[in-house]
Order: sequence, then structure tokens, then C-alpha cells
Amino acid sequence: MEQRLTEEQSWNLLTQLFLNGLEDSALIQKLAPEGWEGSPLWPVFHSTVEQVYAETVRIHTNIRKLLPAGARIQETAPPSFGEICRQQREEPVRPREECADLLGLCLWDIFSDNHEVFTAEGALVDLGSFRGAAGFIADFRKMGGESGDDPRWTWDYTDFYMGTALAGHRADLTPVYELIFGRMKRLGLKWRYVHPRLGIVELDSPEDCQECSEKPDWLGYDPSKAFAREQERTQRRQEVAELHELLDRAYRESVEEARKNPPPRTVRRIAISMAIGRKGGHRGRHPGSNPGCSSTAHEWPALAGFVASPAEGLRLRPFGLCSGLARVSLEQRA
Repeated sequence: MEQRLTEEQSWNLLTQLFLNGLEDSALIQKLAPEGWEGSPLWPVFHSTVEQVYAETVRIHTNIRKLLPAGARIQETAPPSFGEICRQQREEPVRPREECADLLGLCLWDIFSDNHEVFTAEGALVDLGSFRGAAGFIADFRKMGGESGDDPRWTWDYTDFYMGTALAGHRADLTPVYELIFGRMKRLGLKWRYVHPRLGIVELDSPEDCQECSEKPDWLGYDPSKAFAREQERTQRRQEVAELHELLDRAYRESVEEARKNPPPRTVRRIAISMAIGRKGGHRGRHPGSNPGCSSTAHEWPALAGFVASPAEGLRLRPFGLCSGLARVSLEQRA
């Protein structure tokens, strides 16, 4: 059975990564040495009206695409640019808090989102489900912060759920990933990318669970009701099997689609962060910047030329195959 860290051990691990919490002033100095406001990372929390408008239209369009074909709904247009302008409010700049929040979002990208982190001893660092990991990071976010006891500043899983999915496109987050992975490397941690896949959990109803009933199964037995229940179970099993097939087919299609596209954003950023030596400069090229470099998913591990400088001692290499998609492992150089 795969060894997993306990919740307490996982907390201690995050504490080792960030001894003074995520609001450590040294972190903002590292990520924005010339000041947070106006830095390349600042737009993550302070987007322009144009960005907000483009994001609103994109979300509206994507929601429409999720509706089943032929669905009868009232046609609604996305908010106009003028409406967005009127709604836009300039938020005060909170350098330390915003830097800490951004680190928390990137931690979710790395430790959750189906990806896997292992200790040097091979134990899985499991922070829980998507929601559970977000809640775990929210609790850790409160540690060591000057605003942690202020009732105006509270965090829960909704603040970190889905990581940088909604705002990560507003800035190049490579420096943040580089900082986190540099600290992970010093602890001997390994990271594996896992292609996303949806699954279902089947829960038996109390009527189907003999262990859940205190009465013997023969007491009050009714052949007609028993036959009807068995028919319902059969139909439910068939529906579940069809749903499994639907999800499996969607997964296979997503794999084939992924083969045609560049590696996911998180993988690209990690590759770049490992390719950039703070002292030695670039040791590789941006994925897709080399016309001769294939970007098909099964050739990602040639994230190829993305080998860190000797000082960093990190590399990306293939870990194995998962339904035709290569996993990627980040580990110390032998």
C-alpha cells in the first residue's frame, strides 16, 4: 500500500517550506525586489477594465457551450464594456497579503489539481480532495500573518480552490513556481504531473446495504418489492456503466486533444523555471519557441532541453505513461 503523510506531517512539511508562513517579508523581497506595486506579478490582483471585460465575455461564452444542444433558455448577452467600467472598483494594494495569497494559489496548482508530490522517502504528500487541499492551504495561509487575527482577513477553501485557473493568465507566474520548487528541491521532494481525469463515486443506498440494517434480511420480506428493488438496481448499474463509458470516452478524447497542443500551463512554467539559472541564465528554450521542437504531449519529457543549471541541480524527465500521456517528474539530479 502506498505510504502517505498524515495531516500533521503534511502541515509540518509546508512549515518546512515556509518557516515564517506565507506572509514572510523575505518572500515579497524575493519575488518583487523593486516593490510589489507595478511589479510583473501585481496585475494578478489588479486587473485592468479591459482584462475584466475579456474574462467576463469568455466565462459567459464558456457557460453557453456547456449547455446541452437544443436546450431552451433565454438568450442573454454578456455585460457590455460600459457596464464593466461602471462596476469596476480600484482595490487598495496590499503587498504582503497579495504575495501570500498568490503563493497559496500556486501551492494548490502543485500539491493538488490531480498532481502528486512525494517525499525523498517515497511517501505521498496528500492534502486531500480539490476542496480539502484548498482548505488545508487556507489554514496554512493564516499562519504567521500580521493580518491573521484580523476579522477582516479570513481565508477558507474558496480562496484557493482551483488555484490560479481564473487569474493565472494575468501575469507570468514562473518566478513563483521557481521559488516553490527551489524550496521543494532542498527538501528532496518530487513532483509528478498527472493528466486530469473525471471519475464517479458510487454510494449504496441504505436499502442496498445489508450491513446498514439491524433487521435480518428475511424479516418483512416481500417478493414483489424485492423484485422491484432488483430491477431498480439493475437499471442503476446500467446507468452507472454508461456514465463510466462516457467519462472514459471523454478522457480518451482529451488525451488525443492534448497531444495536438503544447504542454499545460503549469508544466510549461515549471519547465521554464527549471531552465532559468539565477546565475547562469537560460539553459533551454521556451516550449514552442524552437520550430524544430515538437509540442505533442507524448514528447513533453523532452521538455527536452529544459535542464537546470548545475547550481540548481534539477531536471524534468519522463516518469512513465498514463494512457498515452507522459507524466513528468521533477527530481534531484543523480
